[in-house]
Amino acid sequence: MANSIGASAIRAQLDEAQAKLDKQAAVPYDPPPGLPAVIAGEEVNPGEWRGAAGKLGLPRECPVIPLGINSDTMYYLDTVGQLIALEPPYSKGHILALFKGRPNYLYWAWPGFDKEGNLTRWRAERAQEDLLAAATRCGMWNAADKVRGLGCWRTPDGRLVWHLGDELLIGGVSEPPGVIDGFVYPTRPTIPGPWPQPAEGEKSPASLLLTLLRSWQWERPEVDPVLMLGWIGVAFLGAALDWRPMVFVTGDKASGKSTLQDVVKALLGDWLIKSADTTAAGIYQRVGQDCVPVAVDEMESDNDPRRAVALVKLARIAASGDDMLRGGDSHKGTGFQARNAFLFSSINAPPLEPQDVSRMALLRLRPLSRDATAPEIDPGSLGIFGRLVMRRLADNWHAYAETRRQVDEALHAGGMDGRGKDTFGTLLAVAALILGTEAEDLDVPFGDDLSAWAELLDVRNMIEFENALPNWQLCLNHLLSVPVDVWRSGSRHTVGQWLEAFWDSDPRAPSDKDSVSFEELKRVLAQAGLGIVRDDDDPLNFWLLVPNLGPLIARLYEGTKWAGSLTSGGWSQALRQGDREEFWRTCNRNIAGVRSRATMISLMALYGPDGIMRDDRDHLREGAA
Repeated sequence: MANSIGASAIRAQLDEAQAKLDKQAAVPYDPPPGLPAVIAGEEVNPGEWRGAAGKLGLPRECPVIPLGINSDTMYYLDTVGQLIALEPPYSKGHILALFKGRPNYLYWAWPGFDKEGNLTRWRAERAQEDLLAAATRCGMWNAADKVRGLGCWRTPDGRLVWHLGDELLIGGVSEPPGVIDGFVYPTRPTIPGPWPQPAEGEKSPASLLLTLLRSWQWERPEVDPVLMLGWIGVAFLGAALDWRPMVFVTGDKASGKSTLQDVVKALLGDWLIKSADTTAAGIYQRVGQDCVPVAVDEMESDNDPRRAVALVKLARIAASGDDMLRGGDSHKGTGFQARNAFLFSSINAPPLEPQDVSRMALLRLRPLSRDATAPEIDPGSLGIFGRLVMRRLADNWHAYAETRRQVDEALHAGGMDGRGKDTFGTLLAVAALILGTEAEDLDVPFGDDLSAWAELLDVRNMIEFENALPNWQLCLNHLLSVPVDVWRSGSRHTVGQWLEAFWDSDPRAPSDKDSVSFEELKRVLAQAGLGIVRDDDDPLNFWLLVPNLGPLIARLYEGTKWAGSLTSGGWSQALRQGDREEFWRTCNRNIAGVRSRATMISLMALYGPDGIMRDDRDHLREGAA
């Protein structure tokens, strides 16, 4: 792949390397102790700057930038642009650390003279007073809201900000790290930036990358390689996007999961945090304020899925960019906004909540054929291709909003709800920015007509939406699936089986062995803490009574996310998230001999014509909507 880039790539890399050397050679100058410094074009003697101090009470062009205060912690950018939290006792060593590499500046700004007028030291107490006062004048400050680390961000007017560690690229213009538009971009370890030349025509990475990704045996060969390419773009764009979908790749051994992770690592290079054995705490401690992507390989749930579930929860938070708050030493909490794109892979996915599945694309790999050869992984060449992808994203970013709108319209036609469009709309729109018109061999091309994508990503055909039921229906399904300790005809029946058998019973054939009478059903449900009543207004309908409290009903939900206690039940609020007019009402009834507040659930809504428990109802589309 490196040969396809051509000699111009070598020239571009040489020019880039020379520019970095020139930048490193430009060392700030501070005069030797006792000599004047040039400030705003004028010579100023040591310590004589106060008459023309800046608005914060520090010398103009001070290399340390005060940011603000929070409790007794003062925040600054030091002389190399690192974020420093200065805490008591604010000692001389702490001040010296702020001015690392610039000790002569301290002798000029805060000189200390002996009795003969000789400059012998710098006065730490005066420097301390001025620096603390300057941070205080800045006002209250919170790093969680204002610090932007490595990765890609967005300015208030919509331009991309590539934070590459030692420089920022804003709209293609290089600027040093610092305070921009009220946000702090501290100096960080260097990561590669977008390719210095346009990535068009023969220099476009689109077709070759798509060909590489197609070499795996995907469950959905027309769709999954494009979604994977979209995730690579999402990984680079990070916080510039409103939504960062996660991708979970599953497949048996010999399906190429680890090789895929290796290819992604080579493409993303130092941008990617990759681990095969980690925890959620380890990830957020490593990430901090950076919005770089995270990949976790071999994330098996084993016998204890809690670690994997915690990682998925962290990815869920990062998808929407919510705050991460964690406790710390001395009862001081730490917080930041998680804005990272996550890639997981394992043989089996851990238990996933619907809110997790709605934020991810589930990509399944089939085993590779015996004669399949592993793709060539050349980190150098793939690293260049990753930078070419960044350049494509930078050059085409202006088209993202309109591309996303068109993709969302197509997905809506396929039954996608808002969360589904956030996930698959983002992946497809970003893939379209990378592919453009160069990838003409797409199985399903991008263009003015996206109806084919609507058909391919119809929610009724997608594994991501197989269990996409609303919370109230999941809670109801659990209740109906609980066995009742009554044996009938040699079988143990669940609550749902009893209710359905009663609803389908023929009142003209009470002797039928499969028929269930009202009194029999009432007796059976009482053993589970439930009740049944006739509808006073509709003789063809009945209502299941689910008490808000009680030891028997609490036992039915024990160990679930709707569990409660003897005095508080989470199931009642969950069940009432359904349509009140058709599905539920509230009541105060005698249930199993106890007067109880309860939720009444309509059996007509469950088992009547077009009932939600009938086989002919379109559950997938209903759940996704």
